Amino acid sequence: MHTVLVVDDEAIVCQGIKQFLEQSDLPLAQVLTASNGYEALDYLRMENVDLVLTDIQMDGMNGIELMESILSEKPGVPVVVISAHDEFDYAQKCIRLGARDYLIKPVLLSQLITIVGRELTRRSEKYKLHLEDSLKLKFSMTGMSSLRTYILNEMISGSLEHADDYRYIFEQIGVTLNGPYFSVFVTELQWDRAGIGGESILLLRDRNLLKYATVNIMEETLKEWETISFYSQGHKIVTILQLDLEHYEQNKAESISKLNLMAKMMVQHIKQYLYMDAIVGISPMKLGLQALPDLYRQASEATRWHGLYETQTIFFAEDYQSREATLKVNWQQKTDHLMDKIKTGRHLEQLEHVVGSFVADISPVFEQEDTTAGILLSIAYRAYGVVLEMKETVGDRYKALDPIHYFQFPLQSNSMKQSLSAFLLECTELIYSSMIDHDRAIVQRTIAFIRAEFRNKELKIQDIADHVYLSPNYLSYLFKRISNETVWEYVTSMRMEEAKHLLLNTTKKRYEIADEVGYESPEHFSRVFKRYYGETPNAIRG
Repeated sequence: MHTVLVVDDEAIVCQGIKQFLEQSDLPLAQVLTASNGYEALDYLRMENVDLVLTDIQMDGMNGIELMESILSEKPGVPVVVISAHDEFDYAQKCIRLGARDYLIKPVLLSQLITIVGRELTRRSEKYKLHLEDSLKLKFSMTGMSSLRTYILNEMISGSLEHADDYRYIFEQIGVTLNGPYFSVFVTELQWDRAGIGGESILLLRDRNLLKYATVNIMEETLKEWETISFYSQGHKIVTILQLDLEHYEQNKAESISKLNLMAKMMVQHIKQYLYMDAIVGISPMKLGLQALPDLYRQASEATRWHGLYETQTIFFAEDYQSREATLKVNWQQKTDHLMDKIKTGRHLEQLEHVVGSFVADISPVFEQEDTTAGILLSIAYRAYGVVLEMKETVGDRYKALDPIHYFQFPLQSNSMKQSLSAFLLECTELIYSSMIDHDRAIVQRTIAFIRAEFRNKELKIQDIADHVYLSPNYLSYLFKRISNETVWEYVTSMRMEEAKHLLLNTTKKRYEIADEVGYESPEHFSRVFKRYYGETPNAIRG
């Protein structure tokens, strides 16, 4: 059963549509009504709304502003516009904001039923598909722990290289690897910028769902070639391309361009359908199944060059193997990348992993016979500079990390890597704690602003975000992470606490209290109050 929200500043229109929908055969649990965008947003934050029907011209927050807020806060909720305006500009703006339909008043009731039914059906089908994918991921042999995935990962790791029965094993899992020529693609999904909002994907369940969807996309994208795609560790998807002798000879001259085309299609389709960035490392073509472990290693190593070439998404192993000799001059670029990560990271474990990867990447620098402490000190002072930028929040703790005092000179080349790693980890922990303090300070400023402004009927999340110079999405993420409640939950709690105080300590009427704590409509105030306290305002007052 579904919930529909009708938004119109004409009460007779709201009630008319509400009654008509309730009398229809549509599978509706409830039809809610709101007289303006502010009331509508309160409902969207409190209820699981499946469809919004809204007017455009309304007092306070109009329909366009409401749609902008829905797109920011509840992007999955479909909107149908019902308006007296038939100007093209209005319709174009609504469609651009994601409106599923644009109806001109007066609306034919039969047309309204058809459109509402269509959108609710779409919503149900979308939910069913999501549920089916989740169940497949959890229970079917295509899940993360499937035998097929396990066997293929064993193959690329080299553990089946000398097994006599590997062909029998492949038969049991329905895999054919006849080759005889193979290439390996390693696709790394970028969890830190995914989805419509470009946010980090932190939950394991969400990451697994995205990996499952990515494999399906790859299989569809590469269906014209002989390929096998499967999950690997962490954020990796592995694809094995195989060519028989005839196709290998035919494509030999254009093999690089064809491999590039395949990788480009994979990256584009992942971005198009999952709103997620990906990078792909590609091995050369080699003869024989026994080459797979080496091909996998080369493709994996190729993806590491994304740390230096961030705008590039496709990396051929052979292109970058010849560049190993230039590593000594590339440590500066790697250091720049590390500093950016340290400044923007919000999860200590991830930052520690970034530091470990950085030290591992530049380790050849410290293996050179002519290596001096100059490179180590250059990197250390870059990190120390970031610490100094946060001197106001870290206190005197920064003094112990002055590189000239931290390191014991003279340094031996075999101990430089360990010393640098320890130093960078200490800097990272200090910077992280400073940023957490900074984030808490932003939340405190946000709370102070809300306490001062919660009585304002026109208060929006955008206004709150503007006050602390952040985007609404990032403020919402930050506030929830620090305070364990959403921005609007806090606004509502302020309004409700003030309303309860006025009910118990004054003789003001309900409509006066509603107006004083930021609600246009006394009825809407009463609904929110009962939802918050479980009792009506009159019951609280006794």
